[in-house]
Amino acid sequence: MAPFTRLAFVAMLATAAFAVPVISPNPDGTPPAFSEADTYNTATSPSPALFKRAVESGVIMTCSKPGMVAITFDDGPYEYTNALLNILKAKKVKATFFLNGHNNGEIKNYKAVVKRAYDQGHQIASHTWSHTDLATLNTESEILSEMTKLDSAIKGIIGVRPTYMRPPYGSRNEFVKAVLIKAGYKIVLWDQDTNDWQHPTEVEKSLAVYKAVLGRKGEIKKNGHIFLQHDIHEKTALELAPKAIDYALKKGFKVVTVGECLGQSKSKWYRK
Repeated sequence: MAPFTRLAFVAMLATAAFAVPVISPNPDGTPPAFSEADTYNTATSPSPALFKRAVESGVIMTCSKPGMVAITFDDGPYEYTNALLNILKAKKVKATFFLNGHNNGEIKNYKAVVKRAYDQGHQIASHTWSHTDLATLNTESEILSEMTKLDSAIKGIIGVRPTYMRPPYGSRNEFVKAVLIKAGYKIVLWDQDTNDWQHPTEVEKSLAVYKAVLGRKGEIKKNGHIFLQHDIHEKTALELAPKAIDYALKKGFKVVTVGECLGQSKSKWYRK
């Protein structure tokens, strides 16, 4: 059988008269902005009943359960992650960590932190091994190498591999999605970007995103949300996180993992 490549995939779609959108990072490498549009593709996506709202087929953008807030942290583990875990424990809430293997830090140097996060009930998810833009890769093997290398490292720490993943920069195309879904991954983005990567020391700007969304009249009864931030930034981990949690709880929201806000049991978050 011929190898599964992006070129072959695009040719197949062209034959079928399909367009292949490419969602890429901004010129400065930051994530693109998203807006709500479509519904979840029930034909190609796993457990579609769990994912009520999304902006494109095959991608989870937000919570399916109203009244829930999933606070997610990308690009770790890093030197501030352990202190963040102290805060989460004190606040008695759960979060989701989309980890890299070799990016700002080396996962091998933070094994105890990753194990602690898992043991505390936080969700461990994949952000690829090296934070490579997956949409720039041309073959299935290149994409899966980024995934399986990190999977192996995580399994060596917590004994299981994550099923949830977030593509670096939010960058993906139909080929990337097809490869990931075929391999059993659930692709998770976000519907609220705190933009802490733009202004990592200006906490109030990021907190304003929480306030603008969660402060809307009747929001708790209508919607749940997935918020993006990065625990590689000291002020995000130590200042934004507790303030955001306090505000969400004050407004009556439950602060949970992505898996919980989608109605999935922990057994679905991981695989052997």
